Amino acid sequence: MNGTDPSNAAPDEDRVAVRDEWREHFLEWRGLEWRGRGTPQPVAIDPAGPQWLKALYKEHADDLEQAIRDLAVPAYEPAIRAGMAGDPDPQGAALALVLLGLAAGGLYEVEDRGRDALVAEHGPAFACQVMVEMIGHQVHWWAGSRNRSRSARIEVPNVHHLALTNSHLRRIRPLRSLLAALPEAEYAEVREAIAQQRDSDAKKFAAALLMPDQEDWVREACDLHSGSRYERSGYDLIWAMVSTSEQAERAGARVLGSYGAIDARIALVVDALGADALPVLLNTLQSEDRPTTETRELLLDAISRLPSDAAVSYLLGETTNPLALAAAEQAAQRFPLRALRAVAAMAPNTPAASRPRLAGFARANGLLDRVAELSETDQERIAELTRRRHPVAETVPAVYADLPWAPYAKPTKREPLVLTPPATDELRWAPGERDEWLQTSEYRSYYTQESHWTSYWGSVTGPEDWVFNELIAYGPEDRARTALAKWDGATASLGTGTLQAILARFGDEAAPPVMPLLKRRSSHRAAMMPFVNRDAARLAAGWLKRSNDRATAKAWLDRHAADAAALLIPDAVGKDAKLAKAALDALRYLDRSVVDEQAAVYGDAAAAAVAALLDADPLDPQVRVPKPAKWADPALLPQVLLADRAAALPDAAVLALMTALAIDDGERPYAGVDLLAAECDPISLTAFSWGLFELWLAAGSPSKDAWAMDQLRRFADDHAVRRLTALIKEWPGQSQNRKSVRGLEILGGVGSEAALRAVHGIAQKAKFKALKKTATEQIEVIAERLALTLDQLGDRLVPDFGLAGDSLVLDYGPRTFTIKFDESLKPYVLDDEGKRRASAPKPNAKDDPELAPPAYERFAALRKDLKATAAEQVKRLEAAMGSGRTWSSAEFREFLVDHPLMWHLSSRLVWQADGAAFRLAEDRTFADVEDEPFELPEDASVRLAHPLTLGDQVDEWATVFSDYEILQPFDQLGRPAYELSEEERKAGRLTRFEGVKAGGGPLIGLLNRGWKFGGPATRGGYGLYREFPEGGYVYLDSAPGVHPGYGYDNNTEQTLETVELVLPEGEAIDPVAISEILLVIARLTRS
Repeated sequence: MNGTDPSNAAPDEDRVAVRDEWREHFLEWRGLEWRGRGTPQPVAIDPAGPQWLKALYKEHADDLEQAIRDLAVPAYEPAIRAGMAGDPDPQGAALALVLLGLAAGGLYEVEDRGRDALVAEHGPAFACQVMVEMIGHQVHWWAGSRNRSRSARIEVPNVHHLALTNSHLRRIRPLRSLLAALPEAEYAEVREAIAQQRDSDAKKFAAALLMPDQEDWVREACDLHSGSRYERSGYDLIWAMVSTSEQAERAGARVLGSYGAIDARIALVVDALGADALPVLLNTLQSEDRPTTETRELLLDAISRLPSDAAVSYLLGETTNPLALAAAEQAAQRFPLRALRAVAAMAPNTPAASRPRLAGFARANGLLDRVAELSETDQERIAELTRRRHPVAETVPAVYADLPWAPYAKPTKREPLVLTPPATDELRWAPGERDEWLQTSEYRSYYTQESHWTSYWGSVTGPEDWVFNELIAYGPEDRARTALAKWDGATASLGTGTLQAILARFGDEAAPPVMPLLKRRSSHRAAMMPFVNRDAARLAAGWLKRSNDRATAKAWLDRHAADAAALLIPDAVGKDAKLAKAALDALRYLDRSVVDEQAAVYGDAAAAAVAALLDADPLDPQVRVPKPAKWADPALLPQVLLADRAAALPDAAVLALMTALAIDDGERPYAGVDLLAAECDPISLTAFSWGLFELWLAAGSPSKDAWAMDQLRRFADDHAVRRLTALIKEWPGQSQNRKSVRGLEILGGVGSEAALRAVHGIAQKAKFKALKKTATEQIEVIAERLALTLDQLGDRLVPDFGLAGDSLVLDYGPRTFTIKFDESLKPYVLDDEGKRRASAPKPNAKDDPELAPPAYERFAALRKDLKATAAEQVKRLEAAMGSGRTWSSAEFREFLVDHPLMWHLSSRLVWQADGAAFRLAEDRTFADVEDEPFELPEDASVRLAHPLTLGDQVDEWATVFSDYEILQPFDQLGRPAYELSEEERKAGRLTRFEGVKAGGGPLIGLLNRGWKFGGPATRGGYGLYREFPEGGYVYLDSAPGVHPGYGYDNNTEQTLETVELVLPEGEAIDPVAISEILLVIARLTRS
């Protein structure tokens, strides 16, 4: 039953707990007494209304005569004159009343009093007919307009536009109240009168708004709304009409429309659907429009007021979100029994790390007092949930009795030294860096066009001009140099790419304003890399503690290690405590031998002081020992078991462990954590770690306690990595970019293959540009550290899912299941008797409650991950074929033949070793096209074959694969091969594609496949281009054109006007690369 309760008490837990602010938005619904508002009261009608209306018509007679003369459709004149005269003409009365309101300058007041006048003079039935006509027409007239050329327009709106016109709600509200209180006989007259007006789609929609109890009318109106471009969004008029979830579904309204007052719309949908509003509220909450924090709070509050077990369950499942947690607590107070049932229902499938928090929620909100009212099954679930599975240890290991930091409670005082740092202050460019900064700016091709500086921006001279920075970076030399003298780096419009271009262009001349700028705006941090001076060293040292800036800080310290040490040692041993701490952190990051060498330059006393700082006891926190925050309640966390799993740590010991984690630092790990953790069971530590992180999220992620997130790097397993990765991808869409960056650093700190794969995956596919960039930078650092290319690192990050030997065991306790997968890489399981199942079964009551749920989740995640990984690797292999990438013989065997996953893909492709083609046989040996054994030389260079490299053997290989019924993961042997004609090589134009049509969507999609927008540095432009590694490029220009910017419609059909091909001089480009580029363009144009 859908209902709204006039109070918030909800004693029977079956009515909506109505928010007081909602009531002003409610509409009356005749015959729906369950809404709990009592009997509708008669609406008072002003008996003097007719006289007032006649007087107003007389007062504005001249204006209305002008409107009639201005009619774009003169056929409306007779009806309007009838309305002005007070005749019972519904259409005329509606149009005349609207024109009168426009003439009088008070449309709403005129409509309100005019409606009363019509009710008083002609009765409710006529007034409702007029309202149907009023909603069924749009009137546009600018009273007093100088342009008298047909300025009065009357149109019939389409339903899709009508449904967005929220202002109609105030028009119908009084009539809905009037109709709700009418006697049945009068109501029947109104129904009959409105039925006569339903002669257009718009009027049919209006009729349903006035009489939503007429189910046939509502059904027809919903059908009219369904299929519109706004179908999925339900605006006010839809929720004023529907009263069941079936009707809403029929209208296609699945989310609340985002335009207009969302609080009013929430009130309407809850009033319309009651508890059945839950799916609509959830869809809105999770929509791609990413509602604001305020809107999310309103939606969560509404969900907490629904008499629905599902609503409470949703909130309980989102309690790591502090807004959802607050709403769940309110729901528990309003619907305690429903909340307790929801807790019981969730308990069996709640991960071990989250169970204590769920139990704590029930306890804190007084729900356990009503356990006796539950079913026997639910009572057992609550008892199991709230029971601590392991006894608390009576004695603790010695390290928990004598805490590692206890001897260092008082920090040791040291005598500061006064040292003079070197006067180094220069720009030190890395090889090729300066040229790269000059050439790679995203907008360079636009701003370097000389015509722009002589026409559009000919008068740009000073910082007040919006392209002043661009003038210095890209403008004519003489004007740029003059502008540089006025430049102080303070303009807000300065972009990092432009700043880098200015530095690269003018070098030391442009340097002075940059360091002050970087101190104010670290968003330009990338521009600091060539600077070598004390300010840069101090910035890098300070940035080590800031997640957004840490990667840049490390890169600078790595690049300028010796200078960094020399510049920071005076701070480290100096008097300023803040500078000393930052400098010491940086010195600890640097290679010790480099620091010692630079310290020696300052003399023996300085070298000894630095050594004393760096050689401090690793158990000395060297910071004030923090106290765990109030939110970090051990009772809400999974138990931490001792190493033998026989007993759990007492709460005091758990608090000590959290204190050690708060001391811990990713840049300087605290050794005390290792001592404490060594006494504990690693599996329970993993569950505790994730539970602690979730508890921190639920507390609102206080920044001073960010250690609760950082500690994941110590204990996260592959499952935790997967869950953290999902959050990292979500956070940017919730305006939590800093948390995402920190999460990426944590994954890097975890260092497992699963964690590195996660970072690599984000770098490849993240939809948020900043997140993708950060992940890419992290992957590049990792690859450089391992002396690998990004492709080589990618090979090493392909997961084997534990499938070496083709199996993995899922342990449910009393029963086990063996995972296997078929040739299409779909996983399945075998039970103990060897019976095949398509998926792992859900745990039952006989299974181990700690082992079975994680095993079940592991299989579900495996199936999902395996599908995604297989698709990704197919793309990598296809790209490798197109780029001509090679593997050494050893790499090929390790990563493509012996790898349990990649083997299934590589065995369905043709390979070449220094030109000789071969394939992988079923026993992982090699065979040539004649099916004869093929010996792969140890020093061979292996690549994927392409029709161009196979030449005449293509058909023979196709026959082999056909005979063996080998399905290829992508089109290799049947792939079209393209070559340039001699004329195309000479002309540099691919005229075969020019003048041909292409879709705008596929064109802009090239940006996801290595193409760029704009034009190469040597030509400029506003097209799409792709550069060859050897030099040269392909450039496409289309009309009317595509653009990656927000708000551009790229779905229009395009005509390729220019297709240029510029080849590098003296460099041979792999014919396969040329073929693949031509294939891309051919597919775009379907040539």
